[in-house]
Amino acid sequence: MIEVIGFGIAGACVALQLQRAGHVVRVVDDGKRGSSHVAAGLVNPVGGRNFEPSWEVADAWAIALPFYQELGAELFQQLPILRGWRDEKDREKFARKRGDLEQWIEKVDDEGVTWKGGGWLDCAAFLKVAKEAFRARGGEVSERARGGLQVWCTGAAGLMRGDFLEIAHRSAKGEILTVKVPGWDEGRILTRNGWVLPIGAECYRVGATYEWDELDSGCTAEGRAKVEAILRTFTEREYEVMDHVSGIRPIIHRSRPVIYHEEGRGWMVNGLGSKGVIYAPRVGLEVVTLLGGDLKS
Repeated sequence: MIEVIGFGIAGACVALQLQRAGHVVRVVDDGKRGSSHVAAGLVNPVGGRNFEPSWEVADAWAIALPFYQELGAELFQQLPILRGWRDEKDREKFARKRGDLEQWIEKVDDEGVTWKGGGWLDCAAFLKVAKEAFRARGGEVSERARGGLQVWCTGAAGLMRGDFLEIAHRSAKGEILTVKVPGWDEGRILTRNGWVLPIGAECYRVGATYEWDELDSGCTAEGRAKVEAILRTFTEREYEVMDHVSGIRPIIHRSRPVIYHEEGRGWMVNGLGSKGVIYAPRVGLEVVTLLGGDLKS
């Protein structure tokens, strides 16, 4: 029996991949809503100010996309991503790096560069469907750990709690708004100094802030103001705020996933940061490989 502790995006993918590999798996889930439940689920192959492809994104996404599609065709929505120009220096930086980015470029125009291969995963729906699929395949869900070989997928809460004391982290809180913008009809994901994600019915998710210090402060007026300022850089239309959420990104090393083993404690999967949707299914397969040796020893 393998116990997977935590059922956010990482825990769900690890549990399902172990189960598919033939292992008997118990999930330990306390029912608390973590960052995975409020995450935007944005899949952007080229992010940041410097036009850097996400780490090993092509290999990871080649595993992740069919994984999600098998669970439900409606879970992932593929959309073009417009990365708007900031200024002329921004255009020049892109021009210098363009040769390394061709596989992700759909078009380049006066608005910016449009990436292909991106979109968004409905994270809340995925977690619900994943738990149903896990149970349907004979998996057990418990509120308490009972022991055995354990894989800790406890995200930022586990890092802050010190589940594995040798692991240093620099997790960051983010705040996101859901807004309704009547008549805008923008069907692309927009990014520049933040992002806007269309989710249908004239509604959009907008984000996100980065707060490195006051991680337990939840939603704040200051955070809301920052996100509203992001929205105003994309549209001057009137809008209504429908929802305001916050979560803590588990960051260990540049939002790259970490798989760590501690004798007598078990395994830890963590540090997926804001890229969890891209990397979690692949990390699940890597856990299957690593635990194969552990189970035989």
